[in-house]
Amino acid sequence: MGLSFKKDVLMNWIEEIGKFLRIWTEGHDAFTEPTDPAVFEDAYEKFFEKSRAYFLNLSESELSAYLKTDLQIQQLHPLALTLLFDGLNATDGNQENLLRKAKFILNLAMAETASFAFQDYQYLAMIDNKLKSL
Repeated sequence: MGLSFKKDVLMNWIEEIGKFLRIWTEGHDAFTEPTDPAVFEDAYEKFFEKSRAYFLNLSESELSAYLKTDLQIQQLHPLALTLLFDGLNATDGNQENLLRKAKFILNLAMAETASFAFQDYQYLAMIDNKLKSL
């Protein structure tokens, strides 16, 4: 009984952090997409203690090593969403790079946690559609 209670509390906390990160990366307005790149730069710095440039310059193998050594499993999904929304709004030529990394992290998060949400599949489809149009 105590174990399931702790698990539920942890899952609720993770969901609340995810909601907060979505609000943060969406510019405090859930109904419009941010256009200011500073919003994303602040999100990377505040929540992952790395700059946007750091994530842009990582190769897939370096990103995988970073995710496994420096982040907790619960941080994978928020990072993927940050990269996704940054990639959707990027105008500096980094759109494909950001979207590919977001897709990689979403797939890794689903594999590592053995859980998924239908919204994750929607995000993956959104990434694939955008990459096809680039």
